[in-house]
Amino acid sequence: MNNQPSQGPDYQRSGSSPWPGYQPPPQNQGSAYGQPQYNQGQYNTGQYGQYNNTQYGQPQYFGQPYYGRAVEPKTLSIASMVCGIASVIMGWLLLPQFAAIITGHMALRREPSGRGMSITGLVLGYLCLLGYGAVWLLFIIGVTVAATSGSNTGTF
Repeated sequence: MNNQPSQGPDYQRSGSSPWPGYQPPPQNQGSAYGQPQYNQGQYNTGQYGQYNNTQYGQPQYFGQPYYGRAVEPKTLSIASMVCGIASVIMGWLLLPQFAAIITGHMALRREPSGRGMSITGLVLGYLCLLGYGAVWLLFIIGVTVAATSGSNTGTF
């Protein structure tokens, strides 16, 4: 009888496996310490083939980012916001206000992802149109009143 403890699970000694259909791998038939056998090369490349094997297509590079969905264009929304900001600076022309309002309404319909920028352009466009429009209206009224009243001698 042997007084040494068991060197592995009991199923290895009994010959039956706890997993049905499992066959343990065959024992190493070669020499000890992983030395190659006689007439056998040190590296066996027959299983994996050559490096130029094109069976699997192009190699995949690591580090390629994954994007969930394509980014929607926001050009009309950006144009509306830029025209709205320009209308604050150059509002006396009245052209940036109209451009901000038109592109803002178009952007609300076409670009739902740029909603904040298009609303910003719309608000700035309408406020500047009201403000600078009132300035232009007062200027025109003042010029017409000054031209119709006063001492008009007829000579310049």
